[in-house]
Amino acid sequence: MQKLKKGQVLKYPIDLYLSKKNIALMLALGMLLFPLFFYGIPWAQEKNDWLFLMSIWFFIVLIFFGVIVVLLTLIKGKPVLQITDTGITLLQVIRRPQQRYLSWQDIECIGIDCRVVKHHEIWLLVIQPKQGKLIQLPIKPMRYKDAILNEMEVVHLVQLAFEGQSAIHYKPIEMERMKLLTPRMKWLILALILICLAVYLFLLFK
Repeated sequence: MQKLKKGQVLKYPIDLYLSKKNIALMLALGMLLFPLFFYGIPWAQEKNDWLFLMSIWFFIVLIFFGVIVVLLTLIKGKPVLQITDTGITLLQVIRRPQQRYLSWQDIECIGIDCRVVKHHEIWLLVIQPKQGKLIQLPIKPMRYKDAILNEMEVVHLVQLAFEGQSAIHYKPIEMERMKLLTPRMKWLILALILICLAVYLFLLFK
């Protein structure tokens, strides 16, 4: 992946896509669906542990929803965000219209918010239309051509366009993230996913 240089001009339209890292991570988590469904649920039912059973179903639905969103985004091949000099287009995978356009003239203000849910950071692009409900769009690091922009950089681009900047100049912004997972822990989680997949395949073809 290339890095954008400070002050580099980004020409309209600015198309932002899901990063390949986030796509790969979600698809890797999707592999957990099979062992959870075929072995986790029967085991919980056998133990008559309804709390554990409900937790498994929750994770299955959550992972399934995430995988479907990623797959639909890939199939459509459209940017998650498209920034132009006249407005912004949001990709709504599971809503209609699936592409929602907002003119800058119809927007009161734009900001960013961060929420922590079970030790996980969720960054939100906050858009307040002059008429209508507040829009809170979850965002991740996004791909612009061959470069990756973090959440703050994405929102900064949107704000510059909203302010009427005819030329968008890239400004690198460092983010202080919560150190919830060490590199070692991330490797352990990845190893656990691969082990679960291997066990599932072994039992499947046994």
